[in-house]
Amino acid sequence: MNANSTEHRMGDESGGGGSEPFRPGYVRPVTSPTVRTSQVHFDVNPTLPEIVAYAEKRGWPSSGFSAVSVSWQELHWTADGWKTVNKVSSTDVPCPITNGHFTVPVKPGTSVEFALHVGLQCRAPQDTAGAREVGELWFNDAGKNYTQITR
Repeated sequence: MNANSTEHRMGDESGGGGSEPFRPGYVRPVTSPTVRTSQVHFDVNPTLPEIVAYAEKRGWPSSGFSAVSVSWQELHWTADGWKTVNKVSSTDVPCPITNGHFTVPVKPGTSVEFALHVGLQCRAPQDTAGAREVGELWFNDAGKNYTQITR
């Protein structure tokens, strides 16, 4: 093989694998370029008064569906007064949420305005077969949105 070769390595050969072409001296990158990130914190859990009130309004506890859980979360945020809108979601891979800390691609110390959109589901405590009913709720400080300095 030479530098202009169209031959491909097989997975069991040393120096690489899969179907990438062999190029002498080429080193495949193992990490992506570094992106500065920081975090905002908003811990959503079923015991928050807003979630309890939502479940009661929907009649979930009175119907026997007292096990309420948060099924997904979306942080809608901006760092420029809503000229651009960004979103990170619990369904993103890798997940940007860990214990109520949302990782966003801005440098630490950035002022971020945000609202949080969450999915809720309920079931009976003894029911292990998933959700009986689902719903959605916005956390947005009564329409004013939240503001935090990222860490």
